[in-house]
Amino acid sequence: MARTAEIKADLHMKLNLREKLQGLNQSSPFLKHILTLVSGTAGAQIVVFLMTMVITRLFTRETLGELGVYNSIVAALALIAAGRYDLAVILEAEDGNAKNTFCLAFRLILCVSVSATLLGLALKGVARYYYSEAVASALPLVGVTVLFLSGAALLQFWYNRKSDYKTIAMNRVQQQIGASGGQVAFGFAGITNLLGLWGGQTLGQAFAFFNLGIRAKDLRTIDTSNSMGMLELAKKHWKMPVLNGPNAFVDALRNLGIPALIGAVSLGSLGEYKIAEAVVMVPVGLFTGAISQVFFQKLSQVPAGQMLKEISKAIRGAFLVGILPFTLLYILAPWLVPLLFGQHLTEAGYFVQALIPWLFMTLMTSPISNMFIVTGTQSWLLGFAVVYTVAPLSWLYFSPYALLPTVYILGAIMGVCLVGMLVLALLAARKYDRSASEGVTNN
Repeated sequence: MARTAEIKADLHMKLNLREKLQGLNQSSPFLKHILTLVSGTAGAQIVVFLMTMVITRLFTRETLGELGVYNSIVAALALIAAGRYDLAVILEAEDGNAKNTFCLAFRLILCVSVSATLLGLALKGVARYYYSEAVASALPLVGVTVLFLSGAALLQFWYNRKSDYKTIAMNRVQQQIGASGGQVAFGFAGITNLLGLWGGQTLGQAFAFFNLGIRAKDLRTIDTSNSMGMLELAKKHWKMPVLNGPNAFVDALRNLGIPALIGAVSLGSLGEYKIAEAVVMVPVGLFTGAISQVFFQKLSQVPAGQMLKEISKAIRGAFLVGILPFTLLYILAPWLVPLLFGQHLTEAGYFVQALIPWLFMTLMTSPISNMFIVTGTQSWLLGFAVVYTVAPLSWLYFSPYALLPTVYILGAIMGVCLVGMLVLALLAARKYDRSASEGVTNN
């Protein structure tokens, strides 16, 4: 009888918890969308984490470093490939205009991808001199990867516009698991060079891109005969490339410059740095993409006068989410990382410690990363982006210390910079709210 009562009580508690979660989701669509994306990302992160434990035992640290150089080039180009018109897909009120904006962004992606391939052919000698023959041979393939990554990201903006976050979450799972699974498959097949890593990740990226495109039936069927043309939309959203484009370019320079400078010192150390980055990105990746993507849509709908309140709430929430896992990771990383990924990775655990201040603050700033667009203060963000790029690249280039202590100081520098970004975001939100209240008073 006692056992039956315990089972009934446990069942009652689970039902109450489910009802509370359902009620919370219904009362807060914003939270529901974030949980949808996080649930998909969490599953992918766990599987990728486990697969990485296999990948680090199939491929050498130098080969992982070669992939780090390649992917850094891709990430830099993918960030600017759409000319930032991908953001305008969400901002357009009418579906026909949004579709033409999408087409404009995709044409730019195609142009950048072709240009990247041609540039890769021209710069093979440079890559061979600073890095390796493998990096030089892979460089012309950058355009293919940029097309798949940027195209999938653009399609996700379309699904974001439609609030179809389940599809976005599933796509992230497919892309990440497909890429890591492909690398494991190539490794077991004996292709343990850069070509194996590239081929594996390309399978996942290509599947994610084509699957999203096939499922976007409404994108193909929307009538645009009475909509604005692409040139007209390009002029309408001129601020995207002109004001946000420089921000994206500076960010791309930073994302490329840091791994490029580390890799020029040692490809093996860059391989361990990238493993450390992947480890720290587990807690960060669970939330940053989901929060920033959903929060951008919410910010575009926040009434003037409420921006500071929303921004403050988001920052507090991000702090509470991240403080415990990052603290534990900082303490455990030096012995846990070699245990999980292989004893030959002697530096990776310490790189994890070094990166934690930086990536914890990345989590803190993720909810407000796009709010400067909504508040019309992109010029503020550009000023910050310049400092955020010049500071780490200057430190890496001029540091008198060995690589590991240099990276520890790098993490602290980047963390302090992101504290400054939080302050800027709060000031921008206050300015936005004040301008709205002054407008109401004048009317």
